[in-house]
Amino acid sequence: MANTSDGYFRGKDLWAVILGGSSGFGLATAKRLAKSGLNILIGHKDKESTVETVIAPHFDEIKAAGVKLVTHNVNLFDDDGRGEVFESIQQNAGAGKVFLFMHSVAAGACKLLIEEKGPDFKGQAIKALAEQLKLAPDQLKQAINTAFHDRGADALFPLADSKIPYKETFLEQEDCEKTIYMMGYDYMLWGRELLKEGLLAPEARLVAMTSEGNEVAWRGYGAVSAAKTALEASCRSMALELAPYGMRSVIVQAGITDTPAGNGIPNFDLMKAQARVRNPFHRLTTPDDVAEAIHGLCLPGGRWINGTILRVDGGEAISGN
Repeated sequence: MANTSDGYFRGKDLWAVILGGSSGFGLATAKRLAKSGLNILIGHKDKESTVETVIAPHFDEIKAAGVKLVTHNVNLFDDDGRGEVFESIQQNAGAGKVFLFMHSVAAGACKLLIEEKGPDFKGQAIKALAEQLKLAPDQLKQAINTAFHDRGADALFPLADSKIPYKETFLEQEDCEKTIYMMGYDYMLWGRELLKEGLLAPEARLVAMTSEGNEVAWRGYGAVSAAKTALEASCRSMALELAPYGMRSVIVQAGITDTPAGNGIPNFDLMKAQARVRNPFHRLTTPDDVAEAIHGLCLPGGRWINGTILRVDGGEAISGN
């Protein structure tokens, strides 16, 4: 069944600027908006070999939609890299032509605050169950991990071992500063500069990404969690102060999604299993789910959505299952 909103922006010479657009949510959104007729400008940081072998076919798909695509593989922490992207926006899009600005940069430090301490509930459970089954605890532990990792037994996530361990080093001040800067208020700074330079289109949408880790404490997620709460505060300020200029600012909270950035979070394999069990639809959120929601925000029906957190998770966050 054809989507009647495809091509809505075609012929309007408007642009979507996506920072972090080479994978995950950013790339899926770039593809979706290209199908709708928005030209795409992407800032990203990847190895050249990855660009050539993995990312290039996706960029070709965007160009095949009949829109312009400009990409910059630069360090968005670096002033030169940021300046290159900003100048490119001025040269390629131009005044009043950026309809969507999306900040989807995943640059957080996922490290523990301090050495883990507390009861070994998992070990106690495995020992008790092994005694009942008359097995050695190590034998049972191996069976659980095999069933979980190789056989898809998601319900065993409380007893399984993660294949994504915590970093060996602990969280430091520099980690916090970098994480909160790039994933917290960088979105606000970019939005303000785009507005000041007259690059945003009338009724432009500004979008950034958060997660359930904004409210739920996950081990090793402290710096990113702090950044997400800063991001949400930034969104509210932008919604208030940019509205007189006609702009909208929205934070999208995706459910657990299988992305390269997500798979860098310690214990993420266990989190994905827990999400599949817990989610009312018993599946993970996909980048395409999020891209469709952001596309919807860009359509006329999204013009009155401002300053809020939009959950795109199939009901995952509200499910206590």
